[in-house]
Parts: sequence; structure tokens; C-alpha cells
Amino acid sequence: MFAPTATDGLLAAAALSLCYHLYTRKNTLPLPPGPKGWPLIGNVLDMPKSHPWKTFARWGEIYGKPGGIMSITLMGQPFVIVNNPAIATEILDKRGSLYADRPTLEMANMSGWDRGLSNARYGHRSKEYRKLIGRVIGTRGSMMKFYPIEDYQANMFLKRVLENPQAFNEATRKTAGAMVLHLTYGYKIKEQGNDPLVDLADKAMTEFSEITRPGAFLVDVMPILKYVPSWFPGARFKRLAKMYTKSCDDMAEIPLAYVKEQMASGRQTASYVSNLLQDKDISEDRLYEIKWSAASFYGAGADTTVSVVTAYFLAAAKYPHVQAKAQAEIDAVVGTNRLPTFEDRDSLPYIEAICKELYRWLPIVPLAVPHRAMADDVYEGYFIPKGALVLANVWKFLHDPAVYADPFVFNPDRFLGPKAAPHPTDVGLFGYGRRVCPGTHLADVSVWINVVKAVAGLTVARALDEDGNEIDPIADTTDGIIVRPIPFKCTVAPRSAQILQMVLDATAYPP
Repeated sequence: MFAPTATDGLLAAAALSLCYHLYTRKNTLPLPPGPKGWPLIGNVLDMPKSHPWKTFARWGEIYGKPGGIMSITLMGQPFVIVNNPAIATEILDKRGSLYADRPTLEMANMSGWDRGLSNARYGHRSKEYRKLIGRVIGTRGSMMKFYPIEDYQANMFLKRVLENPQAFNEATRKTAGAMVLHLTYGYKIKEQGNDPLVDLADKAMTEFSEITRPGAFLVDVMPILKYVPSWFPGARFKRLAKMYTKSCDDMAEIPLAYVKEQMASGRQTASYVSNLLQDKDISEDRLYEIKWSAASFYGAGADTTVSVVTAYFLAAAKYPHVQAKAQAEIDAVVGTNRLPTFEDRDSLPYIEAICKELYRWLPIVPLAVPHRAMADDVYEGYFIPKGALVLANVWKFLHDPAVYADPFVFNPDRFLGPKAAPHPTDVGLFGYGRRVCPGTHLADVSVWINVVKAVAGLTVARALDEDGNEIDPIADTTDGIIVRPIPFKCTVAPRSAQILQMVLDATAYPP
């Protein structure tokens, strides 16, 4: 005989709660098909360790035919996985009012990320975040006032790369951070060495990507585990959450404090936050919304640009003929005596196609952030219960050979001509329905200007191994909700001697 402990009580309560959840739900229709799971735990043991979008795409071929919709269950929690963009549009766009919510991700909540836009539950606060961000970057036209800053930072990007070509990754990260920090907080980054705010945001977003990875933390499917003490065996997630909360807090608090200090001394620069803080009689709630919408604005904007521009270097090294064709277009339209600007955009269709292909080839959010069903729903005879999490497999959409021939090959030409393939933004790249990313126009502008400058000013080639043979870089990404290309080597050099002088001239006078 032994005396029951507090842990025994927690496990018993979890089992009772799970049984109640499983056996009291009324459903006369089946869930979408999927792999057969185990009693109580469902498909927990089937979950992939990494890159779940690839496994879900494979499962979709087995279980999702002919409709492209399937499901799995983790500890009683149903997940509906959509492998067909038409179904995603039907469910998440056309029925958007039913799927506007986000799931309660316990690890994200424990780490403070429920305060940001991407994880905020649907309601007044998430709507206010979107309104505030929309006031600044909500339309393509609203981005035009930022063209001088974007252009200058893209020229600085070239300068940073040319000063240390092997550190192109750092230059990409610093440029993306500099751009969004400037827009959001009026902050000018430190050029020499690492900038503390850029490093802070990069650290926080890396942690966010890990926190929100499906199946990464058992507490997300067994929320009762959040009550386990942090010293308990297996409770490392609680200690991680404490560290991650500090990163999340710092990303919101430190730059906001900078703006307040600048405003108090009369030295502020016009920015998203400084403009909003000039409103009279700001309530605590309003200050909270400004702080966390700004953190969401910065975190998402910087990470997107880093991922896509880094993918350009990979593509240029792996497919040199693409780089050559792009440079020929720039030479014909822009010439060789100046750097391209936004005024050239409409005259550079191949550059435009490269940007679309970068989005498609290695999508930045391969498995869209989950939507939560706010009421029971039925699709084509399948039951989608209230509380189900619906995931759009964007990676599968953008690698469907019936839509994008040879989908693993980088081929911008697929977006040119009368039978051009669908733009990735039309098939869920930036989300669906009422949770579509409000920073789409910022990402579009930032990616284009940095890619066109890189094409005009740099020659990227494959690195060589110890025997002098070319290294063909691998086209794959890291894991997580927001991904980047896995580390790779390439060589980077100025395209011509006069490029160096043009870059120095273009960066001499900040806007």
C-alpha cells in the first residue's frame, strides 16, 4: 500500500477530464479521416519530431483523399489539417467568423506570448492591435511614405555585406531589424558590432518559433501539467517558460522605454509608437495595446524579411542562371551607373518573379498558425467540433506539383507569362480570414527592395570544399512556426568595382 500524492491526484484529474471530453461530446458525423491513434492519447506517438508540414502532407496523400482534409487527435484535442488551398479558403476565409480565434497554447501563455497579436484570442484586444497596425502599414499606399527609409536601409544592407561578405547572414538580420526598429520606435541601430535590440528580438522570435511548434510541449495537449512544480522531473518546460517570459517582456518593454525617454527629452523621431503616445490621456489599457502591438509589429516584420532575403542568397548560389538572368534585366532597365529604386519596380518583372518564388520555395510559415473553431461546423460531411484546431499546410499548397511544376526547383519563370502560377500570397502565405497577417505590405516592400539591391550589387556563388569542388547548398529550412534556411556556405563579392563607390554615395546621407 502507498499513500496517494499530489501528483497522483493531478494525473487522476487529467484522466477524468480527458475521459469526459472524449465520451460526452455529441457527434453524429465523423471527424475528417486520419491515422488511427491509441486510446486516450490519440496520435501523440505518431507526431513527427520536426518539420511536421512534410509529415502532414504525406498523411494527406494517404488519409485526406479525395478532399484534402484530414485530422489527428492529441490527448482528446482534435486537429484538422487542410492540405488543399481551396478547402482552406472555404473554411478559414468564407467561414472566417467561425475560425477567427487562436488556440490556448499553454506554453505560449506561460511564456507571455498570449499578449502578442499572433497568439491573442479573438476579441476586442486583437481587433485593436490590428487597427493600430493598420493605421501605419495597412495598405500598399501607406507604405509609400516609408520608401526613403526602406531604400536607405537596403543600400546599408549592401554596405554591410560588402564590408564583410562572409557575414551576409548578419547583414541581413541587422538590416531587417534596423528597418522595423526605425519604423516602430524611431530607433537607429548601432553599426559597429551587434546591436542589443536586434539581438533581443532575434532571440525572442527564435524562442517563439520553438514555443509554438506543434507537439513540441506536452503541456499544450495536457494543460493540467502547468500546475506541476518546476522542480518536478520532466518539468523543464516550466523553467524554460520563465526564461522565455523575460525575453518576451524585454522585447516589448525595452524599446518602449527608449521611446519614452526620447520623448521626455524632446529628441524623438516620428515612429509608430511615438505618434500613438502623443494622444492625450492614454489609459493603461491603451498603453498596453500600443506596447504589445508594437512588439508584434517589430517581431514579425523583422523575421519575415530575414528569412526571405537569406533564401535569395541560397537560390543565387544554387541556381546561378537565375542570378545571371536577373542581373541582365537590371542592366537593361537600370543600367550600371546607379542602384535600382522603387521607381524601377514596375519595369523589373523578373525580379518580381524571383520574390514570388522565394516566398513559395521556402515558405516562412510553412504550417500556418492554428485557427480555433469557435462553434461546431460541418464540411463535406465531416464534423469539425468547437475547439478544434485547424491548420493550413501552406508548405503543401506551395509544393503541389499539379499547381507548381517541379515544386522543389527554384524557377521564377513559373510566375511569368499568360499562364502564370498563383501568387503565394493568394494561397495562404500570410494566413487566412480575420487572422491574416497585417504586415503583408511591409513584408512585400522590404523583401523586394533588399532583393533587387542584392541582385544589382552582389555576385553570389557556390563555396568550394577542401578539394576545390563546388558545394551544392541544401534547400531546406529550420524547424518551428517561423523558419529560415538551414545554414549554408556561399561566396559573395561586389559585382563591379564601381558598386563600392555607388554604395558609399548612397549611404552618405541618411533620410
